[in-house]
Amino acid sequence: MGPTPTSNKQRFNTGFLAGFLAGILATGVMLLLSITFSGVSLPDAGSSAISLAMPLRFFEYLHSIFGPNSKYYLFYIVLIGQCLLFALSGGLCNLLQGSTRFQFRTWVDERGELHWSTGIILAFILWLFAGLIFLPLTGSGVFGSKLLIGPWHTIGSLAVVGLVFGILFVFIQNWLVVNYIQKRSAALEGSQEEDYISQTSGRRALLRNGLVLLGLGTLGALAWRFISGGSSSTLSSSQVLQTFKNKITPPPQPNYGTITQVPDLSPEVSSNEQFYVVSKNFLSDPTVNASSWQLSVGGLVAHPYTLTYDQLTALPTKQQYEAMMCISNEVGGEYMSNALWEGIPLVNLLQRAGEIKPGATKVVLHAADGYSDSIHLAKALEPTTLVATHMNSVTLPQGHGYPARLLVPGIYGMKHVKWITSIEVVDTDYQGYWQQSGWSDPAPIRLTSRIDTPVDNAEVSAKTPTYIAGVAFSGNKGISEVDVSFDNAKTWHRATLKQPLSGLTWVLWELPWQPAAGSYTISVRAIDREGNVQDPQIAPPLPNGSSGYHTIDVTVT
Repeated sequence: MGPTPTSNKQRFNTGFLAGFLAGILATGVMLLLSITFSGVSLPDAGSSAISLAMPLRFFEYLHSIFGPNSKYYLFYIVLIGQCLLFALSGGLCNLLQGSTRFQFRTWVDERGELHWSTGIILAFILWLFAGLIFLPLTGSGVFGSKLLIGPWHTIGSLAVVGLVFGILFVFIQNWLVVNYIQKRSAALEGSQEEDYISQTSGRRALLRNGLVLLGLGTLGALAWRFISGGSSSTLSSSQVLQTFKNKITPPPQPNYGTITQVPDLSPEVSSNEQFYVVSKNFLSDPTVNASSWQLSVGGLVAHPYTLTYDQLTALPTKQQYEAMMCISNEVGGEYMSNALWEGIPLVNLLQRAGEIKPGATKVVLHAADGYSDSIHLAKALEPTTLVATHMNSVTLPQGHGYPARLLVPGIYGMKHVKWITSIEVVDTDYQGYWQQSGWSDPAPIRLTSRIDTPVDNAEVSAKTPTYIAGVAFSGNKGISEVDVSFDNAKTWHRATLKQPLSGLTWVLWELPWQPAAGSYTISVRAIDREGNVQDPQIAPPLPNGSSGYHTIDVTVT
């Protein structure tokens, strides 16, 4: 029996479905290789390129809707797009092999099934497209020549993924063709063509309706996120802004005392597992082998040099408690943590390189994942700027920058470069990875405070003493006072502060409270050791970090 006649639409639909299913599995293999064997992740490369190319105002708009998780939503969109491209390649392959113009009938047997060679040829075409067109367009170079993993890992992983897709595509395509032939033959032999068509149409309608419901559900979720994301957890009042004083002279003396470690209050020192993690990488961070890792110190210095991991850790170190906050942290957000760090002062490493040449203005840090950023030379020479190798008395965890990362008190976390591979003194205004997208270059931490407990919309008992508690942070300026308001910032009640572990950490605060029944809106503000008062003006994280008072609603019964 010869191949069953099919229309171009049927050929394309069958190939599209087979390509989509095979593409999902092949994409899973790609992500697995990226995590385990340093393979290339095309969704990672594509998402990064889109993020950097995105206009700043549009990026800010998306960030206001989806918050810090925006980049992950973008990654998922690109991931789905890759699966659809796989599906499109399958549909086009079917159209070509059925075309008399291209005479691809030699790839098809008498039953209409594809030969395995078709999958190999398709894999080769996709391999060339990814290496010669897609990756260069993302700035990764031909076959990933500009990526940390290098071209060989890219070539190999793309080849594996392509072969997996090609073989699975042929297998699924042939299964669909055979299944179609058998069902159509049975329908024709039994004079049940109409029933067959009706069943097929029913299945198609079910699939179509399912996709419509999925799309509506997705749009509904996005709409709800838009609506809920539009409600800010900060206090907005023209009266507050009119009476706001941005500085108090002289600064108030801290009200230190003993506080109760109530449930939900952040621990003074965050564990390595609880410490927040943010990176530019969408899927997998680099895994660095310390035995082959080297740290180079060069640029505008008299004597550039290189250190191995053993040489670096043999140098004299210092410890310091330091808190860190991500510039994308919303007011009251969770991207803020505190730890005990140990490392080598950056000034010591620069001094080992001899005299810094005239004209030097910045120090650039390059990382193993291709990330880079810079700090001003004066900041690099401060004694608290460290190249850290330990965190909370253990070797620096991989997710926090092993084998070495930068610590720069007073500025946001994006400047605290992880997985450092080189330190370069330059005489140019170097703009790092995020600065190229419009984020702040100086990036000083904005004074902030947060209510940890009670949580927003909590219900508490009027008969039980309650504590309002949380943390306040000002980078490297310390905290002198934390105030709590129950009347839209008209009056303030001074909280008790816990003596901080250093001038570089956050400060835990607490206020006892036993109110009458009713509904309350609670706000918090902080004042630093220089007398600067937290800004009540609401501002989004982009480009300079968020501001405003963290505010919650509580019902007392």
